[in-house]
Amino acid sequence: GEAALTYRELNERANRLAHYLKKKGVAEQELIAVCLERSMEMIVVSLAILKAGGAYLPLDPQHPKERLQFIIGDAGVRQVISTRDCVGLFEGTNCGQILLDEEREQIAAEPKTALRAQVRPEHLIYCIYTSGSTGQPKGVLVEHRNVVRLLINDRQAFEFNGRDVWSLFHSYCFDFSVWEMYGALLYGGKVVIVSQETRRDPAKFLDLVEQEGVTVLNQTPTAFYGLAREAMRGGRRDLKLRDVIFGGEALDPIQLKGWRERYPEVKLVNMYGITETTVHVTYKEIGEEEIVGNRSNIGRPIPTTTTYIMDERLRLVPVGVAGEICVGGAGVARGYLGREELTRQRLVMNPYKPGERLYRSGDLAKLLAN
Repeated sequence: GEAALTYRELNERANRLAHYLKKKGVAEQELIAVCLERSMEMIVVSLAILKAGGAYLPLDPQHPKERLQFIIGDAGVRQVISTRDCVGLFEGTNCGQILLDEEREQIAAEPKTALRAQVRPEHLIYCIYTSGSTGQPKGVLVEHRNVVRLLINDRQAFEFNGRDVWSLFHSYCFDFSVWEMYGALLYGGKVVIVSQETRRDPAKFLDLVEQEGVTVLNQTPTAFYGLAREAMRGGRRDLKLRDVIFGGEALDPIQLKGWRERYPEVKLVNMYGITETTVHVTYKEIGEEEIVGNRSNIGRPIPTTTTYIMDERLRLVPVGVAGEICVGGAGVARGYLGREELTRQRLVMNPYKPGERLYRSGDLAKLLAN
């Protein structure tokens, strides 16, 4: 909407809330649930929890009450940060509630200076619940270093900078939002939070992308196909887009043909990713060859990540033979919350590289000759 925050204002608001959370007894690496509608408060609260030394567990108020209550119980969280509108979602749980609208004055009275929380790279940053193939939600524990290396490394494939404008399109319960939010903030760029109404309407979203001068757009292929069809309806738009980054599902490159012809200057990038390996794993720029041949491949591992194609006994398979994608490197998460057996099954040691942990994705792929 019309609301905006500078970095200073964001920092000071997050600091005040962090002091308030410390008074509420937030412990080091403690999980704090966050249940908020799409707003700037989502970012303020996430940063405040980190500043207080805790880690956040995002909950979507649009999700069924039963799912939210299951997650609260399963994660064993003591407190949820929310608003008066969401109070009913947590009835019957033992979770204390910090209501931003009701406690606004007390929070505003806290100091705007930074806390001296001892946050280390190996500390927890968030826990995102993923349904997985079984349908039973399970919490993935991700550390600060997992996120930082995703965006800050010495071989970054993108040229992100402080002039970039990112759209925060995805639910903060979906880890694509981690890339969107920290992609903007860690480079000093601007992040535009897309309202629920605009997310559901490709015409409104395209208008927003144009009006706000979005330069980095992150989309599931399905969402982008709708946006591309909308962009083809009229004349050429004055878009500032530089990168369109796909993730979350398989890409059908032939559907990008019309967009490519009208906006050839926009880089189209296919990325494969998993919550358990911190958002993205591989990178492939989609060019004319992939679009014309309708060939979708997921490319090569991004910096700080390694990938292997293995059989069920973790042996490397030859080129052209299907096997399981196993992911190593600095993005591999700590494990599953309260599920030690599952963690042992899915996070294993690499038989070819002593000391490296691999995540067994369960996804099938094959190496090409190149």
